[in-house]
Amino acid sequence: MNKTILGKILGGLVTVSIPVVICVLSILILLSPVFINLEYRLPNFPVDNYGFSTKERLEFGNLTRRYLVTNDTLDDLRELKFDTGDPIYKESELKHLEDVKIVISSVIKVFWLAVTIVVVGGVFARSQDWRNGFIQSVARGGWLTAGLLGMILFLSIVSFQSLFTNFHRVFFEGDSWLFYYSDTLIRLFPIRLWQDVFIVFGVSTLAGGVMLGWLLPKLKWNDS
Repeated sequence: MNKTILGKILGGLVTVSIPVVICVLSILILLSPVFINLEYRLPNFPVDNYGFSTKERLEFGNLTRRYLVTNDTLDDLRELKFDTGDPIYKESELKHLEDVKIVISSVIKVFWLAVTIVVVGGVFARSQDWRNGFIQSVARGGWLTAGLLGMILFLSIVSFQSLFTNFHRVFFEGDSWLFYYSDTLIRLFPIRLWQDVFIVFGVSTLAGGVMLGWLLPKLKWNDS
């Protein structure tokens, strides 16, 4: 396989990998303690009508977030109790959290695959004088990301509930993700939080895509 053909194949792989890299980086930001700590302290964040204080939301919310991104187990969440001694999570809620953790784990694996492809593309570009082709591939990936996220932001504004529902139908089976307003998952993570998640995800990912698509083409080398 000659350099030109290999460059085209690798360029296409790099382009489709860039949206994955940018999107997952945005997700990791949202899964950090920073987002949830800021979100719960927003002045217009809805109160819990069933009694959780902001302090309790921060405690339980962060422990739940940690379960999703660490080696914590469901038993760690089962140990969380109300003052009455009852567990804060029902088994159906724990099952959903387990499903979410599986999805996140799969996404992280795809992320590292995408990162590997981009790194391999960069090494090939450096060794084979394919720098401009690599930059163009990354830039196309940036604009592809921006286009996809622009559509998501538009759908969020037009009908967030529909987008939210369809998102869960893609990643989770049946009605396993539906809960009552009195359930802990909804009390800790109300619809307002998910609206902000989609907005922050959309804006940060869109910004990353535009920056790559717009700035990188300005960097040029003369390929031999």
